[in-house]
Amino acid sequence: MRKTFLISASLLLMILHSPAARADDGLPPPIVFVSTFLQLSPDQTMALITMIQTRDAAMQPIAAKVRADQEALGKLLQSPDADPATAGRLLIELRSLESQAASVAHEAAAHFESVLTPDQHDRLQFVRQAAQVEPAIPVFKAVGLL
Repeated sequence: MRKTFLISASLLLMILHSPAARADDGLPPPIVFVSTFLQLSPDQTMALITMIQTRDAAMQPIAAKVRADQEALGKLLQSPDADPATAGRLLIELRSLESQAASVAHEAAAHFESVLTPDQHDRLQFVRQAAQVEPAIPVFKAVGLL
């Protein structure tokens, strides 16, 4: 585990400073970075782009409904005679929409992960683990441990 972490951390530093991470090949920088970091093939990079487009298209109606429900809830709560049943229904609907959005995101990521090699999957897991620790970094810096 430690060896994988060190290799991944070294690779991350190399990628951050590589010309490929800054190359402009028509792709948005986040896609270039992910593709470079995971060492995706051109077909895998297209699968990533397709996943993002499909996920975003599926999220649009959910996001629109969330905005509408939040607006309706906000207006309702500003009313002195707000109906608690309506407010509760809107809150339940918002919770359901959050669940739908999470499901769409999870399914999209799982579909993309199916095209990764074991090494690429390990790199992705490394980034996910780092994301869990990231909020603690400022605290460790504040006490002088980083």
